[in-house]
Amino acid sequence: MINGYYYGTPMMHYVNHALILGIAVFVALVFGVVLFFTFFRKKNEGKYTGFRGKLYHFMNFNRFYAEDILRFVYIVSTCVVTIVGIVTIVLGSFLVGAMELIVINLILRVCFELLMMFIILCRKTVSMDRKLDRIANYYDDGYEANWSDNCRTDADCDEADSVVGCDGVCQGCSVEGCMEKSL
Repeated sequence: MINGYYYGTPMMHYVNHALILGIAVFVALVFGVVLFFTFFRKKNEGKYTGFRGKLYHFMNFNRFYAEDILRFVYIVSTCVVTIVGIVTIVLGSFLVGAMELIVINLILRVCFELLMMFIILCRKTVSMDRKLDRIANYYDDGYEANWSDNCRTDADCDEADSVVGCDGVCQGCSVEGCMEKSL
């Protein structure tokens, strides 16, 4: 003990930090699991407003930020390459500067277009999925669920080898099937 302070070995310093870090990781894991099964459940969609609503949408990937980030990186990198190309031309190396201006900007454009294709494909797929869900919900009248429950079996027919389809008529005995019966 020096001047009222205890100085441990450097190894104890690392052990203490590792213990505190381990406890923090455990608490974070428990907190994350609790949040996942309470706050971020699908049934809470549209329930929150303000900061909690923004946090809910951010954590559930309802908005993609990669597209905006890629656009920003593309614009900045294009500006850097263009200015470096112009400076190279001004400093006396016209051919190298022109190559930088044309070739590197072209390579940047193609690379970022390939990245953006995947992001736009994902965005369009999500959009189509939402539209198809809205269409399915609009036209859903519950008829299909009851329709298959009312189908006849071959035990309902006189002939043992008859097959009843849900198209309305029994194949073996020509008895009207489930379509007319359920209506």
